[in-house]
Amino acid sequence: MLLLATRQGLAGSFATQPLEWPDLRRLLRDPLSGTGYVQMILRLGYGPQGPRTPRRPVDEVLTITS
Repeated sequence: MLLLATRQGLAGSFATQPLEWPDLRRLLRDPLSGTGYVQMILRLGYGPQGPRTPRRPVDEVLTITS
C-alpha cells in the first residue's frame, strides 16, 4: 500500500506512540461497537519532497552464485 501511495505522489508515516496510552487507544476503537484493537495509525498526505534514504550498493549485501 505504501509503494502504491508513493507512486501516486503521497507520503506516508506510521504513528504507534499514541496507542501506548490506554485512553487514546480506547477512543480509536470502532465507534459503533466499541470493539477492536488498533495496532497502528497510518498518516498519508502530500508534503515537501525529502531526501532519499541512503542505500548500500547491491553487491555489498547480495552475493549471486551460478
